[in-house]
This record gives sequence, C-alpha cells and structure tokens, in this order.
Amino acid sequence: MELIIAENLSFHSGSKDILKDGSFRILEGQKVGLIGANGSGKTTLIRMILGELEADGGRLKIKPGLKTGYVPQQPDYDEDQSIEDFLISDLAGLLEAMNAAAEKMSAGSSAWMDEFLTDYQRCSDDFEAGGGYEALERGETYLRRLGLDNPMNQKMGSLSGGERSLVFFASALLSSPELLILDEPGNHLDYLGLAWLETFIAGFKGAVIIVSHNRYLLDSTCGMIIAMEKGKLSVHKGNYSAYKVDRYRFALKAQSDWEASRKLIDKLEKRIKELQSIAMNQYNPPATVMSQLGAAKTKLEAEKTRGLTKPELDNDAMKLNFGIELSKSNIALQIKDLNIAFGDRVLFNQLGLEINCGEKVALVGANGSGKTTLINTVLKQGQWHNPSLRIGPSQKIGYLSQTAVFSETAVTIEDEIRSWGPLTRDGAFSIAGNFAFEYGDLEKPLSVLSGGEVNRLQLARLMYEQINFLILDEPTNHMDIQSREAIEQAIAKFKGTVLVISHDRYFLDQLVDRVVEIENGMLVSHPGNFSDYFKKKYPVLPRLSGDSGRRGLERRKSASGAGESVLVIERRIEELESEKLELERELEASFSGRDRKTGLKAAAKLDKLSIRLVKLYAEWEASAG
Repeated sequence: MELIIAENLSFHSGSKDILKDGSFRILEGQKVGLIGANGSGKTTLIRMILGELEADGGRLKIKPGLKTGYVPQQPDYDEDQSIEDFLISDLAGLLEAMNAAAEKMSAGSSAWMDEFLTDYQRCSDDFEAGGGYEALERGETYLRRLGLDNPMNQKMGSLSGGERSLVFFASALLSSPELLILDEPGNHLDYLGLAWLETFIAGFKGAVIIVSHNRYLLDSTCGMIIAMEKGKLSVHKGNYSAYKVDRYRFALKAQSDWEASRKLIDKLEKRIKELQSIAMNQYNPPATVMSQLGAAKTKLEAEKTRGLTKPELDNDAMKLNFGIELSKSNIALQIKDLNIAFGDRVLFNQLGLEINCGEKVALVGANGSGKTTLINTVLKQGQWHNPSLRIGPSQKIGYLSQTAVFSETAVTIEDEIRSWGPLTRDGAFSIAGNFAFEYGDLEKPLSVLSGGEVNRLQLARLMYEQINFLILDEPTNHMDIQSREAIEQAIAKFKGTVLVISHDRYFLDQLVDRVVEIENGMLVSHPGNFSDYFKKKYPVLPRLSGDSGRRGLERRKSASGAGESVLVIERRIEELESEKLELERELEASFSGRDRKTGLKAAAKLDKLSIRLVKLYAEWEASAG
C-alpha cells in the first residue's frame, strides 16, 4: 500500500527551481534514502511531506491518518527539561488538564461532580489514546536498548550530543509511526551507535525516509534512493552503491552522446562552409548544391536544438591534488614509550606505534579516549630527534583540524588564502575555485562560514602546501556526499602518508589499510580496512527483541561459531565485495578518462556481481540463521 504518492511536484523560491516535476512513491515498510548536495532542497521536500509547506505545482497524496515520526537534524529542547519530561512533552498539556480535573474532583462540591468526572474522563481517554500511560515505560525501554543508561531525571542540557540523539530517536518511536523520517540520524553517534541504528532500521516494520550523507548507512538499510540535483529528482532502485553505478552508467552514455553530437556539429558546419563556397563561386549554382546546403543547415539547427551539454558529476566541483612529493625515508611516525598525563590523570602510558611512509592508517577509539590529544601531541612535540615521538626527517605534515585556526589578521576568505604566500586576488581565487568557492566568496567573512566551508578552506591550504604526510581529524564532517567522494579520490591518489580520525565508515573502507585502536590507554594495530577491524571486534551486536531483516555479515554470528558451509559462503562474499569495490573504482576512472566502452563493461560486471551477492547473502542467512 502506498503511504505517499508524489506526481510532478514543483516548488520555487524566488527565481530558483528548488524542485521541478518530481515524482515518486513510498510504500509500506520501504526504506528510502534521500540524498543531494547541501542546499539541494532535501529539507524543503521533507517539509512538504510533513505538511509544513505546500507545493507550487503537482500533486502530493498522503495516506489519510498516516502516523509519522520525525527526528530533525537539530531538534528543539529545553536544557533544564529532564529526559522523562522530554519524552512525554507532546502529552504534557493533556497531563496538566487531567491533573487539574482531578484536583477539582477532590476539592469541588458534589453538585459539580458529574461535570468534573466527565472532564477527567475525556482528558484521561485522550491521554491514553496518545500512549500516555505507556509512553514513559516504552520510552525508557527504547533508550535502554539504544545503550543509554542515564537516569530518566537527568537534564537534557547535561547530555552529550550522541546521548541527546538517542533521546530524540526514542521520542519519535513512541507514537508507533508507520513512517519514520530521520534527518542525518548518524550525527554525534559513535560506531556502535551507528551499527545499532543500521540494525534497527533494517528490522523496523514501518517505512523510513533517511536524509543522510552517511553512505554506509544508506548502503546497509535502503532499498531505494531519491536523489535531488539542481531542481531535478531521480528515483533509483537499490541502495547507495546501486545508485552510484546507475549514475556513472548514465553519465557515460551522456558523455558518449555529447561527444557524438559535437562531432556531428563540427562535420555539418564544415560541410555548410564547403557548400556555401561552391554556391558563392558560381553564378547559377546547381539545385543539388542548394538542396544539400538547405538540408545541412536544417540538420545543424536540429542538432543544436537538442542542446546536449557536457556531462559533469557533482564531485567535479572540487578539484583536489595534495601533491606527490615522496619521502626520502621509510619512517613517517615512530612512537616509543610515550607518556601523556593531565595532572594526576594518566591518559597514555608507554605508547608504542610505527607508521611507514605511504601507509594510510585510521586512528579509532571511543569518544574521550584521547584521539585528538594524541594527534595534538604529535604535532607539537614530534621531531626526528625526539626518541619518544619521532617524525621522519623528510616529512612535511599537513593538518586538518575539527577546530580550524586561521591567520590572526585574516577577516575574509581572500585574506586567509593570501596569508599563505605571495598571492594576488586572482591567485587566491585560482586556489579557492578548486574547492567550489565562487569569485564573490573571496569577500565572505571567516566568521560566517559553514562547517563544510571551513573544511574546504583547510583542504585548500593542504593542497597549496604540497605536503607528504596528511593528518586529518574528521575531514568529512559537514560535507555532502559529492564532496566526500572528491576527498576520497584525492587521498586515494595521494602517494604520501595518511593518519585519519573519522566516524565515516564508508570513507575509511575506501582508503585505509590499517586501523590503530586506542584501547585501555594503549595503541593496538589491526591490519585491513575498518569493516575488517569492526567484524573482528564485534562479531555479534546486541540483539533487539523482534528484530528482523537482513543484517551485515558481522551482525549475526561470529565465524568461530559457524559451520564450514557458512565459512565458505562468508569467504566468497568477502571476495565479491572486494571485487565490487574494484569495479566501482574502474567505473569512476572510465568516466574521468572518457572510456565509455570500458565503463559499460564494468557496469555490466557490477550488475551480475550484485545479483550473485544477493543470492549469497540469502544462502548465508539460511545457513547462519
């Protein structure tokens, strides 16, 4: 049954088309990812679905009485409100009215008792219909399943960002929604929180719309992707990876069509010039020449009317190249017997770690484990002659921080860029333009930059400095998917060393070949990408009662307890997932190299491989269940 039917929706803001002729359907139980660049109109579409905005054109049909739960990216809350009060805040008015009616019954005269009883019963019925009597109990149950053990009377203002996210999530579930709308639900959650979220969404019986830049979440939960781009809306079956293949396949065809059109236009223009020359040099040109000239002009006009444009993918908006200066030493970073303490508190004791030049390493650990502290210590104390914290002699470190530090005298973007070296205004723009900044943005004050703009400006400096050792602290924070992919592609080509802190699992899986975990004040190395590390560390996640739906390989059973047939299937799945990743990279490269033939072959292989993976996952579910 359809919950939402959208037909030819349009919405305009001033002279800009936020949405034009958008159509889609959302069915019961369907999991849908809504993606697009920052400012593409995702929030506008959500507000239309919630009834907060009216479309300028088209039709939006919502199932009558549809129960919707919504978790906005930045929900409103009172810092002095307790968790308990927040969970039942929608019922607070009814509760107050019910208590007032009860007070009247206890203090009023018997002559008015029937009226007091009627008022109390009405309030009580409404409170019960809204789930009031069970709301607190169910809300606390959800929170405990989410792993939040905080007391219910704790103030909202004293919670961490991740803890508040879980309270908001639990609150949205209280009404038992048929449709759950989540706007960036992974913000502030750690790896375990995100893993639980994936498991919950996969098993949730209702429909879910996920507005997210978290590609791993979109991959593991969604069966349909709605993409918004420059006012246009496209619908794709499958998860994010399937959408990405569709996108490159379409781009390859569009690229081929555009090149063929350009060749035809050039050929026709040349032919027209030849025929015009013949006609001009003859007093009475033959009718066949004039006929051919007319036909060529008509064909040229028709081809130009088609208006084919050169296809570009959004990640072309950022053009990164971090440089390829290779190190003259083998050691990038060597930590030996390093101690870090704050007063009487010992954070690290006799740390040891070695990172070789050219390695790409992820640094992971629980929030508060000391990741940023360790990075700051490396930056401040690291040098070749420090026996506890040695930096390779030819290493040139570039650092992207969560809290950017700009030049003290810089007020605008132009000021900041020109503080890096002898640059003119045009020279500053030649750098900024590679990071999706417009010429007018040079005058933009640093104080008003968004988180994504701050990160892009930091990346611009790293590219300008041509470093060979990148240290990145949450480089994809505040970035849309296209920007994340542009960063990935640049780092994948980078020949130097990378040490990165990130909660973006998809990003880490694409890039790193080793994970270093901070555990109990020690550094523990795990070879492989992040998913390899995560599967070994958490072979089984806590199960939720009533959970169903497909799980990732790591979420159901550890390999050590599985039968031989299950292990064989698991190994085959891992091989195909690795092959899939290589084919996706080949598809991207074929678009960049305008090699349509190779690209279409890669896309066809990906289609076949995806079908095999679906069958293998089904076999694994049957064998491991």
